[in-house]
Amino acid sequence: QDAQKVYAEFSEWCEERSKDLSHEMKTGSSEVAGLKAAIAEQEATEGSLSAKVEKLAGEISVDEADLKAATDIRSKEMEAFAASQKELTEIVDTLQRAVSILEREMRGGASMLQLKGAQNLAQALEVLVQGAMISTADASQLNS
Repeated sequence: QDAQKVYAEFSEWCEERSKDLSHEMKTGSSEVAGLKAAIAEQEATEGSLSAKVEKLAGEISVDEADLKAATDIRSKEMEAFAASQKELTEIVDTLQRAVSILEREMRGGASMLQLKGAQNLAQALEVLVQGAMISTADASQLNS
């Protein structure tokens, strides 16, 4: 009887264990299926994100090229502006010296007799340039 009792207990334990293992296998199988689906989803997400990264890298490359081109254009424009500014500053300086000479000559009176025959400002400036000590560069700028 002891052996039969041990056999019955062992048999009951085996049946319970079999049920538990069967349930765990079903649960494990569904977990495997869920994990496989999650892996597939993550692989698809990774693929789309990789494509997006490649697209953005291309856009960055284009933007960097555009930035370089714009920087080159701005540099050239800055050089042109600096040259124009220098030229205009020289012209303003020349005109200020000419005005100064005109004011001085108008106070002197004698040179103004020469200016009475001038028919316009350009001729008046030409007479003053010829009569006063103005540098050759200033004279050529005023005459032009």
